[in-house]
Amino acid sequence: MDETFKTITSWLTTSGIKIIGILLALLILSQMSRWIAKWMEKFVYEKDPLLASEAKKRAQTLGNILRHALLIILTFVAALMVLGELGIQLGPLLATAGIGALAIGFGAQSLVKDMISGFFIILENQYRIGDVIEVAGVSGLVESVSLRKTVLRDLQGKVHIIPNGEIKVVSNLSKEWSRSVLDLGVNYGEDFDQIHDLLTQIGKELESEEPFKSAILEPLQILGIERFDESQMVIRMMVKTAPLKQWDVGRELRRRIKIRFDEKGIRLPYPHRILLWGEKEENPNHQIPNTK
Repeated sequence: MDETFKTITSWLTTSGIKIIGILLALLILSQMSRWIAKWMEKFVYEKDPLLASEAKKRAQTLGNILRHALLIILTFVAALMVLGELGIQLGPLLATAGIGALAIGFGAQSLVKDMISGFFIILENQYRIGDVIEVAGVSGLVESVSLRKTVLRDLQGKVHIIPNGEIKVVSNLSKEWSRSVLDLGVNYGEDFDQIHDLLTQIGKELESEEPFKSAILEPLQILGIERFDESQMVIRMMVKTAPLKQWDVGRELRRRIKIRFDEKGIRLPYPHRILLWGEKEENPNHQIPNTK
């Protein structure tokens, strides 16, 4: 009986104290891991004060992800240390766990890839809920972003669920600001300087009226003649707008251009052909012009 008591006492004063120390250290580290969410907020920020709350949520999400990952690692290490103090052979246990982890890794490698990609998408703020993006061959409004997937809804109302691991290139159409680029075709017989002045006037009128006044960030820029086509010269112009406002501004600009051109008698071009037919003349040197 004395030997048993001495054995228990010896174990409690050696391994028992170590186990208690391991559990206390795990408890302390788990509490310290809560600071990660606060720490992450220093590195995830938003320039726009209106989106500060969204940036804070993103920081808390990343902090919680890191905290849970750290807790899993600490718990696993602590469990191995406790088992070692209890006299359990860790070699066969680790071998079995290694084989199981390898099997799970092969089966879940796409899931791990999706989650890693999702983590960096959120960390780098590549896009957020409410942005319009083009990704993985589809485009639409971002409705949801998680570690595993991104959910888009296109203009037709279709919902596209894209695993984050499949995302290679992201085109964000509403990041901080947008731009509407318009190509306007006019007849060759029109006066370019007159059209330039007319477009400038239309742009100033659009910038001074609501709701487009708050949507337009910079005045309309007329870049000039972009190219010469078969039956028209193409004038390129662009206007910088607030995010997601480029389509509204572009549609209104086209509408006003059409109305003003009709008032000024400026005709918009349309495809046409000139056909010549008749009897072939006797003069062999006379050729019918090759026209389109």
